[in-house]
Parts: sequence; C-alpha cells; structure tokens
Amino acid sequence: MQLPRSEKEITRLIARGDEHVFEELFRSWYGRLTLFAYKYLADRQEAENIVQMVFIKYWEKRKELNIESLNSYLMTAVRNSCLNELKRRPHFYSVDEQYNLSDEQEEKAADDELMDDVLKAVEEMPPRRREIFKMSRFDGFKYKEIATQLGISQKTVEVQMGKALKTLREMFNPMGSKKRYDIFMIKRTV
Repeated sequence: MQLPRSEKEITRLIARGDEHVFEELFRSWYGRLTLFAYKYLADRQEAENIVQMVFIKYWEKRKELNIESLNSYLMTAVRNSCLNELKRRPHFYSVDEQYNLSDEQEEKAADDELMDDVLKAVEEMPPRRREIFKMSRFDGFKYKEIATQLGISQKTVEVQMGKALKTLREMFNPMGSKKRYDIFMIKRTV
C-alpha cells in the first residue's frame, strides 16, 4: 500500500487510527529522520531511539494533534527530541576524559567518520541506484516492494543493489579487509 498523496489525507487517516497508513509513513520516513537525528547526536542507536519515540508519541496523540505540515512536524519533533537528549548529557568531564580518549571512543569516532563518508558516497550514486539503495537500506523495503513501487522488475532492483554494494566495497575496502567493510555496512533498519 502506498501513502495517500496529500499530507492532510495522511494525517486524517492516522487520526482515525489507520495503522496501515501509519506503518507506511513510518517506513517512508524512518531512514531519513534517523540520519537527521544522527547529525545531532553522532550516535546511531540514540538516533534510532529518538525517531521511534517520536513516532510512538505521534500515534498516541494522533487524535489531539492538528498538523498543518507532516514534514515540518516530524522534523521539528525529531530536532527537539535530539536537543533535549543533548541537554541531558553530562557537561563536565574529568581531565582524563577530556584529553585521553579510550580505545572504544577512538574506534567510535572512526566509525562515525566512516559512516559519514559512506553516506556521501551513496549520495554520489546514479539517481535510480541511490533511490533503490536508500529504499532497501534506509527505509527497509524488500526488493519485491521496491520493484512494485518503482514499476521495475525485481531483477533490476537486485542488479542495482549489487552494483551499489560493489561500489561501496571497492571504495571503502580496497584491500579486502572484512573488518573495515563490516563497520560501515548499512543494514536494513526495519
């Protein structure tokens, strides 16, 4: 099922309790909202948690909310939740914590930098390949669902995903090291 075309129709159906429309909204926005939250928090797990909580609150308050722009509502809710999370984090660190990064912190920083590079590489893919990759890895669609939604064959989706993954492997794993490739491999989130 595809989302209705207008935001007003989507919010009206969700307010009435249409779980299918809500699920489609979640699936279509989850990836990009998680990336948006990640830019604030620099922690993928926290970003995913924030986005999930925003959707849970939206569902719980769906009858009370008067949403003019779904895009603005979701982005603002995620941004505000991220800012609240940042306020809760401790502000003061010991001298050791400030100047001596632990091995785990250094590894996390390297992982975050690598993830940023991967996201940039995805944006440089040809438009159709990028769209298919994002639908699969960020939005959690299966190949068959992507093919149906884009009006192409499942084989085309498989070929484009194969090319996308090959490109990423070659760019970020030129020596064939499994460890480095495993760090950045974006998995389905839904």
